[in-house]
Amino acid sequence: MSAHEQINGASVELTHFLEWDETDAAGHQHYASIFGWVEACESALYRKLGLPSTLFGQIPRVKVEMQYRRRLFFGEEIRSTLKVVRVGNSSMEFAFQAFVGNEIAAEGSYIIVHSPSKEAGSQPWPPEWKSKFLGN
Repeated sequence: MSAHEQINGASVELTHFLEWDETDAAGHQHYASIFGWVEACESALYRKLGLPSTLFGQIPRVKVEMQYRRRLFFGEEIRSTLKVVRVGNSSMEFAFQAFVGNEIAAEGSYIIVHSPSKEAGSQPWPPEWKSKFLGN
C-alpha cells in the first residue's frame, strides 16, 4: 500500500439531537456546530481504539473541508459518522458525514498531522497506532 492509498479504515458513528445552543439567528444549525460533532466522533474513535486522550494536543489540523447539503433544525436527530480514509507516514485523512434519517445533511474531510513535539514538527505514527487506524 502506498503512503496515501485510500483505505476503509477504523470508523465510528454517534447519534444526538440538534440542541438549541447549536442553532443560530436563522433558526438552523450554526455552521460551526458540525465541527463539534466531528470532534466528538474523533474522540470516540480514539477511545474505541484505546489511544491516549492526550493525542488531541498532538494532531493539528492542516486541511478542513465541509459541505452543507441541508439545514438542520432544533430537535432533529443527527447521525454522524467518521472514518479513516488515508494514513500517511505522519498524516491521516478522515471523512465525515452527518445524516438526518438517510439524507446527508453535511459531509467533509480533514487532514491531521502527528506532531507530538512542537520543537520537532511532524513525526511518524507509532506502528501500533497506524495499524489501529488502518482497521487491522
